[in-house]
Amino acid sequence: MGGANGSGVGPATASFGRAVVYQEKLPRRWTIATTAVLAVWVAYQGSILLPEDSTVWFVILGASMFLALVFNAVPLSKRIYHRIRVRDGQLTVGRATIAVESLTVDSLREAREQPTDAEFAASLASRSREELAELRRTSRATEPPRIMGGGWSVPMGMDQIVVETVQGESLLIATHDREALLDALTRARQI
Repeated sequence: MGGANGSGVGPATASFGRAVVYQEKLPRRWTIATTAVLAVWVAYQGSILLPEDSTVWFVILGASMFLALVFNAVPLSKRIYHRIRVRDGQLTVGRATIAVESLTVDSLREAREQPTDAEFAASLASRSREELAELRRTSRATEPPRIMGGGWSVPMGMDQIVVETVQGESLLIATHDREALLDALTRARQI
C-alpha cells in the first residue's frame, strides 16, 4: 500500500481520493515450489535419459509442463480474475473496473463488520436445523452478489467482502487482505 508521493500531482490539482494507490500482492510460494520441483525432476530425468532416450525425455518434459499447469491453475486464475488495484479513483478487480465513488459509504462501513469465512462457518455450525432452514428460505429470496472480476466463486485461500454500488448492485470482492483493501477503499472514498 502506498500513497501518491512522487507522482507529480499537486494537492491543489487532485482530490485526496485519486491520490490513494493500493495493489494487492498475491502469494507466489506455491507456484515457485511446484515449478522448482518439476524443474528438478525434468533435469534429473534428463541426466539419466539424454542423449540416448531423448524421445522419452521430451514426453516427460511435456507431462511435467502439463502438471505445472494443473498444479498452478488456481494461482493463475487468481492473477487473471482477482488481482486488486485502487488507483486514480478506480477500483480494478481482474478485468472489471468501477469508480470508487460509485460505492456507497454505508456498504463500506458494513463490510468492516462482515464476518470472515471462518467466523461465518462457525456461526452456521452453531445453529439449529430450523434456523438453517429459515436462512435458506431467506437467502433464496435475495439475489446473490456479482463476483467482481469474474469466476464461479471465491477461490480457495481468499476472503471476501460484499459492497454495494449507488445503483443498488451488490458486488462480492475476493481478497487476500480484507483490512488493507477496506482501508484503501475508505481512504479513496474519503470517509
